[in-house]
Amino acid sequence: MQKKIVGLIINVVIWNLLALPLLGVDIPIPSSYIAMMIMINGIFAFFSIFIQRGVIVLYESNVFEEPESILDYAFKYFAILSSGINYYIQVLFRRMPFIINKLASVLFLIFLILVGSMLTFIFTY
Repeated sequence: MQKKIVGLIINVVIWNLLALPLLGVDIPIPSSYIAMMIMINGIFAFFSIFIQRGVIVLYESNVFEEPESILDYAFKYFAILSSGINYYIQVLFRRMPFIINKLASVLFLIFLILVGSMLTFIFTY
């Protein structure tokens, strides 16, 4: 139980440290979490176009396997926050035929880029 709590605290501290640079582009701290989630999910969505199975296995190994150490818990919470959306979308896409799968993956990446752009426009104008 203590490992879980310490891992969560480490994850919150890391997440806050990663959110601090977004203050420089006028995105306040609570909203910067959403911007970071979209940005990191976009990175994973890009890699999912080429190595979809690898991204899915990476998420599953971080989240669904039983954590043993404090850092395992920290990686688990970080993976849930940073790539959870992409994981569940890619699991849906994996059931589709290859061409439709790749087309849907590209459209999902474009969607994340557009949402991220709109989020930055909200705070800059």
